[in-house]
Order: sequence, then C-alpha cells, then structure tokens
Amino acid sequence: MRRSLHSPITAVLLLLWGPAAAEAEPLPRRPPPTGPEQEMLDEAKRLVDQGRIADARDIHLTLWRLTRSASDAFRVGMLSFRLREFPMAAEFLSIYFDMVGTPEAPKIWVPPGFKESYDLARANFAEARRHVGALEVRASEPGAAVLVDGRQVGVSPLPRPVYVAPGQHRVSAQLAGRQVEVPAAVDAGGERTVWLVLQRAGAEAPARPRASTAGDLPGAAPPRSARGPELRWWTVGGLAATSVVLGVVGGVSVAEANDAAGDRDAAFARAHREVFRCRPGFPACDAHAEADGRTRTFTALSVGAFIGAGLSAGGAVVAGFLLAPEAKVRVGAVGAAPGAVLSFSW
Repeated sequence: MRRSLHSPITAVLLLLWGPAAAEAEPLPRRPPPTGPEQEMLDEAKRLVDQGRIADARDIHLTLWRLTRSASDAFRVGMLSFRLREFPMAAEFLSIYFDMVGTPEAPKIWVPPGFKESYDLARANFAEARRHVGALEVRASEPGAAVLVDGRQVGVSPLPRPVYVAPGQHRVSAQLAGRQVEVPAAVDAGGERTVWLVLQRAGAEAPARPRASTAGDLPGAAPPRSARGPELRWWTVGGLAATSVVLGVVGGVSVAEANDAAGDRDAAFARAHREVFRCRPGFPACDAHAEADGRTRTFTALSVGAFIGAGLSAGGAVVAGFLLAPEAKVRVGAVGAAPGAVLSFSW
C-alpha cells in the first residue's frame, strides 16, 4: 500500500519538475575569447576609434570565419553599413538576426542592452535593403555549390537570400562535374527567384534555365531577353533596308512622274493647236494619251513606294523596341548621392 501511494505522487512531481528544469536551462553562450582573439578584438576597437573602419571590419570578418559567432556577424554588418557596402551589410545582419532570434524570444544568451543594439541593427538592415536586390536561389539538387558572379555564396539549399548590388548578375550551381548558369537582373529593393536545374547524367539537355520573378515555376516560357542578337539585327536591318529601297524607288518615281507630266502638258498644247478635238490616230493626241498614262503610273508607284517605306520604317522601330535590350531607368540614390541608373538586360 505504501508503494502504491508513492508511485502517483512521484509521477506528478516528475511531470511538474520536468518543464521547470527545461525552462531553467541556460541559453547557449559564446565561449570567452582566447588570447589571440582578444588581441584582435582590442585591435579592431582601436582602429574604430581611429576612424579606420574598413581595417576594423576586416579583423571582425576574420574572427567571424574563425568563430562563427553572432557578435562578429553583428560587427561585420554594422561596420559594412558605415562603409556603405550595403550588400555585405544586409548579408551579415540577416545572419545575425537568424542567430540571435528576437528580444522577446532570443536563441542565445544576450547581454544587457541587447534590445537597443537589435533595434539599431534592424534599422540599418532596412536602410541597406533599400540599396540592394535579393536573389532567392533554388537549385534542383541539394549539396550543389551556388555561385553569384563567380563567388561561392553557399551550398544548396541556401538558408537565406543572396544580397547583391542592383543590375545584372551571373548565378550558377556546380555539383559532381555538372554546372548550370543563368543571368539574373534585380533592382534596388527588389527580389527575384532564380531556378537552377542541374542536368542529370545521361539525361537529355533541359531547356535553358532562366531567372524568374518570385512565384514563377520552372519550365515557363523564356523571357523576351532570350531572343538572340542575330534575330534582332536581321529583322531590324531588313526592315530598315526595305524602307530605304522603297524610299529611293518613290523618289525616282516622282522624278519620272514629273517628266511624264511635262510631256503630257506639251502634247496637250500641241494637240489643241493642230486639231479641234482629239481623236485616236492623231500623233499629238496619241502622245498626250501616252504621257498621261505614264504620269498616272509613276504617280501611283511613288505613292505606294512612300507608303511602303513608311510602314517598313515603322516596323523597324517596333522590331527594335521589341527585340532590343530591356532598358530600365531608376531614379533615386546612387551610393551616397542622388542620381539615375540606366540598366540594360538581354
């Protein structure tokens, strides 16, 4: 009987003590810096005090590669923001946010005053985000090395977007000797999803991968920029040449029509002098009829040629607009000064 009374009591105590023990478990905390690490931290602080922000950032970047700590990611991001190197600032501040969580639900131990530094980092990230684009890279196979403009940014699947300067970029993936590369253009503050489909060994070559906007699916129709330069120049050049040829034909026809009109007027005057009323068989009357016919023919030919030249010229302009590189003009801040950026993408 004694054992039966103690068993439920023990079970209740274990249930109550278990969650309390779990809640009391301390959050992960960065180990104290080693001697060399502390020397590097002191040197970085001294460089910041001297205004040598870039040198201090490089020291924290080296520490980040050694320790992978949230504090070093925070310092790299904040110092990059002061240097107005917005892609690196957005990259490392996003890493920092992933590692520390939020002030309400931190993932690691945070020092007093964490909320103030966290809010400042959030404000700097939002400002940096206005100056950079985000590429959401999705590779068809996990474990592939992902590169942007030749620089490896991680291994698929990437945990977060890749922040890049506005404009055109080369995005590629490599795995076991297979490689795929696509162009991707992104605007400041914009986002773009890039699909990278690696061809499997022995499979047929897939359709050329493309960069797509968020929400697009692989295999959709290629964008306008997929048109080759040969098609563009043959189409526009052919229409422009046709317009020139028809313009020349129209000019020659006008000259011939004017000559024929002069012959017709001369024949008309001679016919009025020689006969009272024109009838077939009289030389002057036949000359007038022949000159009048030539005048009408060349006049009609010149009108048709000029209309065709205008249509061909219009077609060349339309074809040039549709097949030319896509041009985007962005007016706003360019670095530290206001201005405009004109970018082309094929």
